[in-house]
Amino acid sequence: MPNPPRVAIIILNWNGEADSQECLSSLGKLQYDNYHIIVVDNGSNDGSGDRLKEKFPEIKLIKNHENIGFAAGNNVGIEAALNDGVEMILLLNNDTVVASDFLANLVDTLKDDDQIGVVSPKILSYQDKAKIWFGGGAFLPVIRKPFHQYYQEDDVGQINKIAETEWVSGCCMLVGFKVFKKIGLLDPDYFNNYEDVDFCLRATKAGYKIAVVPQAKIYHKFAASMGGKFSPFYTYFRTRNNLLFFKKTHQGLALILNFMIFPIYSIIGSLAAGNLASIKATYFALFDFLRGKYGMGSAGKFEK
Repeated sequence: MPNPPRVAIIILNWNGEADSQECLSSLGKLQYDNYHIIVVDNGSNDGSGDRLKEKFPEIKLIKNHENIGFAAGNNVGIEAALNDGVEMILLLNNDTVVASDFLANLVDTLKDDDQIGVVSPKILSYQDKAKIWFGGGAFLPVIRKPFHQYYQEDDVGQINKIAETEWVSGCCMLVGFKVFKKIGLLDPDYFNNYEDVDFCLRATKAGYKIAVVPQAKIYHKFAASMGGKFSPFYTYFRTRNNLLFFKKTHQGLALILNFMIFPIYSIIGSLAAGNLASIKATYFALFDFLRGKYGMGSAGKFEK
């Protein structure tokens, strides 16, 4: 690619040395030249940020004094990248492994269509690489809950061309710098979860298209930094931020319906997973939403 756009890759590390190391090792095999990596160590207490810098001296390491969340932590990296004058910014979860050509495919799509502001790869399961974890983002009818298209389906070519979608996952999204300049950064009120859907909705309202590029592939371990899908920590944010999203986007009917339905879903899922602490997390999530306690909220009670 002649004169490839300059890309900053931002990875958030929080006590996740093994995952971050595997992710960085896979990035070392990229078939793309004009990029640099910013690792934001988000208040790790295990020394993992410093050890990552020792093993990968080429990275730029930024250390936050405490865990300020996925949204605010990434914002620190985004601001540093924008100050560096990059053309595109890739947000990438540390619990991923990437295909060597994924970035080149994403950049080509973003570069070739000025109307597209945000792109995502096809995200496959790390544990079962034949299954899709994310192939596009949509909303359920009426209740408007976001969901992953093709989730847990076998990857048999159902996503075989670049497709416009309603939102993409913050697990991996490449964003043009002009988008951040126009709509701002991730919303730190969410702390973790739903900030990606919120960001994409703001980008769409600003006139940008969102797309999935199936030729670009990565593999995701899913919620590794939060203890798994039905851990109390993850349950707290999933429940509270589900309601917060509809409040922030002024979707009154969806807010009412989700307030009645979603906590029950969380409780049933927690019982099925045998995790009674997650039921308590659901209660605190509802309580914090009602009293307007956002950001970290009461999640520290359940931090793994």
